[in-house]
Amino acid sequence: EVLQGLNAFTLGMRSVNPQAQVKVIWLNAWFDPGKERDSAMTLFNQDADVITFHSATNAVMVAAQERGKMAIAYHSDMRQVAPDAQLLAITHNWGNYYTARVKALQAGQWQTSTVWGGLKEGMVRVGDFGPKLPAKVRDEIVQIQKDIVSGKRHPFQGPFSDQDGKVLVAAGQKLSDVEILNMNYGVSGLVGKIAP
Repeated sequence: EVLQGLNAFTLGMRSVNPQAQVKVIWLNAWFDPGKERDSAMTLFNQDADVITFHSATNAVMVAAQERGKMAIAYHSDMRQVAPDAQLLAITHNWGNYYTARVKALQAGQWQTSTVWGGLKEGMVRVGDFGPKLPAKVRDEIVQIQKDIVSGKRHPFQGPFSDQDGKVLVAAGQKLSDVEILNMNYGVSGLVGKIAP
């Protein structure tokens, strides 16, 4: 999941700026506000323009607000602690899924299944736009989400290469769900190792 998000972020960023790079600091923890803050400050000290994270606190957003930097929130809208820093938030909405699973269990109809939910299913959402995000960019993000839902666009649509320049997906092709689930590489634009 972490590599999927990291690679999707990198591909999206490079679709706008093909020379942009993503630097990663691995925390080896889901919840460590001190390390999260220190990592954010390290990236700011290396002149990072925008940061994001894949951990469970608002420490990165608080640090971005304090430093006057821009950040993308994860898991929830964090404008309360980062009103100027937040560009947008990526949120996960699992309530309907959990409700359906509990109702199936109560009805004696629960079965093991693979769930691959995203924008179309309402399980992932990109929004909660902050004041520094230009309206034109906001509109583009909304349209991209619509295009993903309709199938017109795919987050892992070629062409793209791995960190060593090897073509992973050719133009006009896209990764299957199984290929995404088995992702064990970093895409071009990612600086450093894919795992600690």
